[in-house]
Amino acid sequence: MEQLEQQMEEKFYHPDIHVYTSEEDEEKNTGEEEQDSRLMEKISEDISRKDVKQLWSHFRSLASKYQSNTQFSAMYVKFVFSNVIRELFQENRFAGEHRLDLEVDHLYGCSTIQEIIEVTEKNIRQYEEFLDRSMSESRDEVAAVKNYIYNHYAEDLNLETLAEKVYLSSGYLSFIFKKETGMNLNRFIRVFRMEKAKELLRTTNMKVAMVSEQVGFANSSYFCRSFREYYGSSPESYRKGNNEDEEASEEV
Repeated sequence: MEQLEQQMEEKFYHPDIHVYTSEEDEEKNTGEEEQDSRLMEKISEDISRKDVKQLWSHFRSLASKYQSNTQFSAMYVKFVFSNVIRELFQENRFAGEHRLDLEVDHLYGCSTIQEIIEVTEKNIRQYEEFLDRSMSESRDEVAAVKNYIYNHYAEDLNLETLAEKVYLSSGYLSFIFKKETGMNLNRFIRVFRMEKAKELLRTTNMKVAMVSEQVGFANSSYFCRSFREYYGSSPESYRKGNNEDEEASEEV
C-alpha cells in the first residue's frame, strides 16, 4: 500500500499545474475537500460494516456532486474516486479476487467524469457480489452464533465476543447475521432474552431481579424498561395478569 500511495502521489503531482488561482478559490476548495473527507469516512464505515445499501447511498452523493460541478481538476476527481476503490480493497478476501493496481490504472485512464463513476460503480458491484457469495458460504457461522446465544444468553454477549467465537471480523459477522436472520445481532439477543424472561415469569416464582439476572441483564431497572418496551407491560403486571388467567381457568 505504501508503494501504491507513492505511485499515486507521483501521478497527482504536477509542478506546472496550479489548482488554486486565488485565496478565495483556495478556501473554497479546502471546504470541498472537507466535504469529501466526511463522505469518505462514511463510505469507509459502510464498507467496514458491510452495509452495501448505505455504501451505494453515500457513493451516489459523491458522484452527484462531481457530475453537477465541473470546476475540479481531472486529477483531483480521479484521486477522490480511486480512494473509494482503495477502501473496497481493504477487505482482504475481495482483494484476493481482484488487483487494486489494475483497477486504479483503469480509473486513471478515464477521460470523463462519467467513465470514472462507471469504473468505481463496477468495483462496488463486484464487491456486492463478493459479499453475497460470502454470505451463502457463511450460514454455518451464523448458525453457530445463534446456538451460542441459545446456550449462553445469561452471559455478557456482544458482537466482538461472538465474532471471535467463529473467527470472523465483527463487521463481517454483523453483515451476514442481518442478511441471514433479518435483524441485527443485538436485537436478536434482546428478543431471545425477552422470550426467556417471559417464560420464567410465567413458570417460576422468581423475583424480577432474579429473572433479570438469569436472562443476562445486570441492571434490573433496565430489564424492566426493556420488558415494558417489548411487551407493553411491566414484568410484575405480566406475571399478575398471567396468574389471574390461570386462576380463572381453574375455576372454570
